[in-house]
Amino acid sequence: MHSLKTRLTAIGLAVPLVLGMAGSAMAQEDGGSNPASCSYPGDLTGGKSLVIVIEGLGDPSSGFFRTLNNGAQQAAKDLCVEARYIYPQGGSFDLASYTQQIEQSMAAQPDGIVILGIGPLDDVAQRAVDAGIAVGFQPAPSVKDQALRAPDDIYVSRVGADEYAGGAMAANRFITDGAKSLVCVQQDPADGTQSMRCQGMQDVAAEAGVDYELVAGSPDPGQTASILEPFLRANPEVDALLATGGSSAPGLVTAKNAAGREIFTGGFDVLPNLVELIQ
Repeated sequence: MHSLKTRLTAIGLAVPLVLGMAGSAMAQEDGGSNPASCSYPGDLTGGKSLVIVIEGLGDPSSGFFRTLNNGAQQAAKDLCVEARYIYPQGGSFDLASYTQQIEQSMAAQPDGIVILGIGPLDDVAQRAVDAGIAVGFQPAPSVKDQALRAPDDIYVSRVGADEYAGGAMAANRFITDGAKSLVCVQQDPADGTQSMRCQGMQDVAAEAGVDYELVAGSPDPGQTASILEPFLRANPEVDALLATGGSSAPGLVTAKNAAGREIFTGGFDVLPNLVELIQ
């Protein structure tokens, strides 16, 4: 094992570049770089061969996780470290299986692990730190909860958007444009970051005195459309829909078109197909 000081230096710089971003069966997409081809000034690794595991949640061949993995691999190349992106086969996950995935990575003793905050993961992160593995976390805590990172934080870095604020901003935009009945369509009900987006929307709606409802969607846009089409027919007052993930957003547009009425739509993650819909 390399010294913890070396790991902290590499991870602390790698995570912002990466994220400025299951069961026992897992798939892996390896990356890495040739130290002689590093593009970052100076040798941050001290000549060591460092391995960072990115604990993904989805196939990196498309969507948000493609963006996440591409960033990880580029950061690894720039910093002369190896990034290994792993994710659950089959595309399904919950907090227990994701924790198990992290524990399996810990058994291989990488130099660092980056975990995605889908729920309470401090316990498994602390075990990793106790085993000499540096841990990064995404997203950063909401400003309303924790404005500054605690000096004794178990994570060497917390990077990402303020998810609660994102949902609140979406609700404020809808309400400013005249919406009176808001619906948050949670793409992955088990994803804590998406829950924070919906919570931000719900709190703003309550403060403004407009209606709010949470609907469980799906990463599959076709399934999301199938869920929303009868919902919109049964609830003609709904005039704003927010998708908490990029892959489900086209399903909102399909359902809105089927409803045949004006409905504001919004979402997260700027994916190529969403840019096309906006254009």
